[in-house]
Amino acid sequence: HANIRLHQNSHKDMEDKKYIVALEIGSSHIAGVVASVTAPGNATIVCYHEVPILDCVRYGSIVNVDEVCSKTNDLLYRIKNDSRVAPRQIDSVYLAFGGRSLHTEKIEIDRDLNEDVPISREFIDLLKKEASAGLDSKNIVAVLPREYELDGSTVANPIGSIGQHLHAVMNVVLCRPQMRRNLQMVFDRMKIRINDFIITPIAAAQSMLTSEERRLGSVYVDHGAETTTVAVYKNNSLLYLNVLPMGSRNITRDLCSLNLLEEQADKIKRSYGDAMSVGVDLPNADISGASALDVSNYVSARAGEIMENVFNQLQFAQMTPGDLAAGFVTTGRGMHLKRMTDLLNNISDMKVRTGLYPGVDEGKELSKIPQLLSVVEWISNQPQAANCMSIPAMPKYPDANEPAQPTHKPQETHDEQPKKPKRPSFISRFIKQMSDGVEKTFEDAEDEQ
Repeated sequence: HANIRLHQNSHKDMEDKKYIVALEIGSSHIAGVVASVTAPGNATIVCYHEVPILDCVRYGSIVNVDEVCSKTNDLLYRIKNDSRVAPRQIDSVYLAFGGRSLHTEKIEIDRDLNEDVPISREFIDLLKKEASAGLDSKNIVAVLPREYELDGSTVANPIGSIGQHLHAVMNVVLCRPQMRRNLQMVFDRMKIRINDFIITPIAAAQSMLTSEERRLGSVYVDHGAETTTVAVYKNNSLLYLNVLPMGSRNITRDLCSLNLLEEQADKIKRSYGDAMSVGVDLPNADISGASALDVSNYVSARAGEIMENVFNQLQFAQMTPGDLAAGFVTTGRGMHLKRMTDLLNNISDMKVRTGLYPGVDEGKELSKIPQLLSVVEWISNQPQAANCMSIPAMPKYPDANEPAQPTHKPQETHDEQPKKPKRPSFISRFIKQMSDGVEKTFEDAEDEQ
């Protein structure tokens, strides 16, 4: 893990360091984190802000560019005016990338090798390009090695090895190109550069799953407002990734059918919702006139459907519960529903634990955004991570003791001919002659005297 620390006020905080800005545009909020980086993997969280949004991002994909642009401007304004950041300005950002349509496709490649030549990194890079060759390049987000077999034996890293035959399995991460295009449109309008798109579930699983869980086999689940991401890991490799178009807002909208406004339904869900309260009446519940029994049934029915779909992803990944000894690691605000982890445990009969970012206590503000902290860690580990902030140049005022410089320099002309003197007018010549005559008279008188 990177050494991610929380911000503490000190004189060093005013030094001009490298600052990274990571944003997450979700279906219910836009969040942003600023971290100062002194060396690769050594980052300090400086500040965190978020703004709520509604109906301008659906299933993790932007549907109203104007609204998202306005809300993102609001967020960036709060960040750059935070006393722990000011007077810096934001020049570029990193974006956490997820949402509906993000998934993996398994590609297998076989190659006969020259036993006299070790496998090189360039050769592996060529295999990655070949894995994506038959797919639309606009849809490709990343190509990740899943498994290598050299002469029938599994190897973690084939670079430098020699053999006769290599069987490579690659996971190509795909999404609809509109997702990136719409994000790019937002930041082009604000004239802010996007340094990179970081695949959120991959970065988050890297931080929140232990090395033992990634080796033994585990399922990372991020249950959000409108999407639920499922990533399956085994032998330190990502085997499967899919984003389901269902989240905790599905429960809220079910409750709206009880003649409740969405704000009322969401409050009731948070206050009284129970994922396992089938047929249970809610005593003394302030539910705005709705049936308490209906509320409990709606919540438990939809929660059960979502967790059943999560568990069924193991079949699509061609895995069984026995293959994933470490069980489920869950995160996301949708998992805050009462007894949601217990429900997943009952459905799967597998271990379930809540995933937290290492070193951040549950209940703290930053515990709400473990995915975004994981993205910050991912970025800070890159040796060439970009500096996203700069201090605006102060206007230069002239020294009071220095002579003022002309603000406009006369334009020099080189090809013009010298101008002829202008001939005096007739009246001017007449007056001059009269004057010369008077002066001559005085001179002659002086000579005679």
